[in-house]
Amino acid sequence: MRRKFQGTDRGKRVVADDGTAVGTLVRTDGDRARVLLDPERFEPGDPTGELGSRTTVTIDRTGVAESTNDRVRLVEGADPTDARRRA
Repeated sequence: MRRKFQGTDRGKRVVADDGTAVGTLVRTDGDRARVLLDPERFEPGDPTGELGSRTTVTIDRTGVAESTNDRVRLVEGADPTDARRRA
């Protein structure tokens, strides 16, 4: 994505390169945005969430392949759930 995230991007659906739903943009901050993951993105054994939990992750604009009026498509191989780390 060449441009920075904007306030008008909030509410857009985020999808993987193959079209699989990831979540919804809930916060934007220039080069980065927060994605509220869909509940089914939970993986058993994940220490950062519980079944049905509403986890957010950060994506960077360089990981975005395309942005339309209603969705943001990530670049091939991008998985925002990999970004979950405990400090």
